[in-house]
Amino acid sequence: MSETVRQMMPYIVIFNFALVALVLIALALMTTRQKPAEVPDARQNAAEFVLEWFVQQARDMRPDGVPVIAPFLASLFLFILGCNLLCILAFPIINIPPTAYYSGTLTLSLIAIIGISVITALFKGVPGAFQNLLWPNPLQIVSRISDVLSLSLRLFGNIGGEFLVILLVVKTAPYGIPLIIHALGLIPAFIQPLVFT
Repeated sequence: MSETVRQMMPYIVIFNFALVALVLIALALMTTRQKPAEVPDARQNAAEFVLEWFVQQARDMRPDGVPVIAPFLASLFLFILGCNLLCILAFPIINIPPTAYYSGTLTLSLIAIIGISVITALFKGVPGAFQNLLWPNPLQIVSRISDVLSLSLRLFGNIGGEFLVILLVVKTAPYGIPLIIHALGLIPAFIQPLVFT
């Protein structure tokens, strides 16, 4: 990685976050612009499969909270997955996953924990959400802080480690072996969004 790229890294991370967000918005618009067909095509089947998976996850958590929980889970999962999969692309700046840098993973884990707190406040009220932080003991606040650190460090370690391994392997053996490393990198790329959701 050149010195210029290192100096521009905060901007590259923000750009790649924005790129993933724009791609997800475009995919959402493409899949929802038409009314659902009686006989679904492949795109509708894929969208319904993904939607049903998130709805089922939300239903398992709280059956009456599906309209609130499912969109939160889906957006967080798909955003992290998109960020993790950027390293597969062959474009020089775009192939730097923002989840390979701690500032990006810390932001995502803060969004996850704050989102959980807001959803808790929606269902239990603000006093109930505050009680959730203090019950069964006041150390629950420490638990929330450790959740933020745990999620951010786990995502950073897995994706950042994979990204560094890819950079080192490409420098030593630029043909063949990086393809195997990319294929193995798909495993944590899919597992880490599951950990967040």
